[in-house]
Amino acid sequence: MIEIEELKNGIRADKDYLKNIKLMVFDMDGVLLKNRNSWDIIIHRSMKKIYLANEMKYTFDYLWHNGLPDNIFEELTETKIKTYLNLNDLSFNVLRTMEYLKNRKIKTAIVSAGSQVFAGYLSELLGIDYYTGNEVDVKNHNFIKNVDPATKDLNVKKIQERYGISQSETVSVGDSYMDLSMKKRSKYFVAFNPSSSRLIEPSDFFVEFTDLYGIIENMVRH
Repeated sequence: MIEIEELKNGIRADKDYLKNIKLMVFDMDGVLLKNRNSWDIIIHRSMKKIYLANEMKYTFDYLWHNGLPDNIFEELTETKIKTYLNLNDLSFNVLRTMEYLKNRKIKTAIVSAGSQVFAGYLSELLGIDYYTGNEVDVKNHNFIKNVDPATKDLNVKKIQERYGISQSETVSVGDSYMDLSMKKRSKYFVAFNPSSSRLIEPSDFFVEFTDLYGIIENMVRH
């Protein structure tokens, strides 16, 4: 890990790892949002239930394979899903981070297996250039998988092709081991508030807490 290697003799080397970077790709759940599972929030809110710690946690893969009772889908329209997003769940210094990247003309994107509605809402709110996530097909009572956590590199490749940006000009940020798939299409991978210690060693940078600006502080050092 670059961050650890450069802490020789307790001195952090001056370095700008964002030099020549043109794209930063963020996971959403656990990175831009402190909660690691937006689908669980959405389904419990749509059922109008108070979440209990011992209740089942709904992942997207479960929903995609198993579906939900038909009467729930009327609560899963785009308009209603937007109301289920609690903006207090935003990670610290999200706006500050996006403003910094925008000032450096670095494009930003969300690649999430979480809710595409949440990702779109955040993109509009934060000025993020591109987003993709998974969807609810309310009309046909099923779910649409646009992002497979195991192959997020394919989504990153599409973004790079869209903007004419190379792998060597890309940074990706994730909190789960599955997010490491983005590393295949990135010069650097940042482990942000990782859900598992397994994510730390193969990452290039490590941010321990939910302060998004920690990414900038670790990659740009003066």
